[in-house]
Amino acid sequence: MEYYNQVFDQQNKAPAQWIGQEFEQCLFRKLDLAQLEFTGSNFVNCRFEDCNLTRIALRNTKLYDVRFVNCKLAHVDFGQCNAFGFHVDFQECRLDYTAFINRKLKKAHFIECSLKEAHFLKCELVGTLFKHCDLELARFEENNLAQVDFSTSYNLELNPDDNKLKKARFSLDNLPGLLTKYDIVINQ
Repeated sequence: MEYYNQVFDQQNKAPAQWIGQEFEQCLFRKLDLAQLEFTGSNFVNCRFEDCNLTRIALRNTKLYDVRFVNCKLAHVDFGQCNAFGFHVDFQECRLDYTAFINRKLKKAHFIECSLKEAHFLKCELVGTLFKHCDLELARFEENNLAQVDFSTSYNLELNPDDNKLKKARFSLDNLPGLLTKYDIVINQ
């Protein structure tokens, strides 16, 4: 079924079936969608606000220009999404234990998000903004982090030898997390 320019919230009934659906320019507000399957669905120019999306299944799901605001997205594997046209932005979201594997996230925005133990593996993150994000125990391996802005984020730890960092931005507070592999002590 196709849904266009609709609002789904506590007053407007959400679809009974989420698998294989088409959503364009839809708003999802204050819904508990935890552990649902979105397999084969398409979300184009959609927005999720104040939703619980913990442990949702995204096998072959298309996320094109989808924005998440104040959502819980813990334990979500974005690596299972359809790679074609994949573009997402996050603001004030809990993305703990998420996985981004082989994703193109060029110029994506992660603003005031918790990304504890998130995995970014083999991703294209050129020009991505991590603004005021908690990156405690987040893993960054084999990524292109050119022009990424980490300058306001904290608890960052990554190995510069495992990632491309050309013109990436860091703060002085990020420096210890870039030197962890050398097991050196830095005094401030």
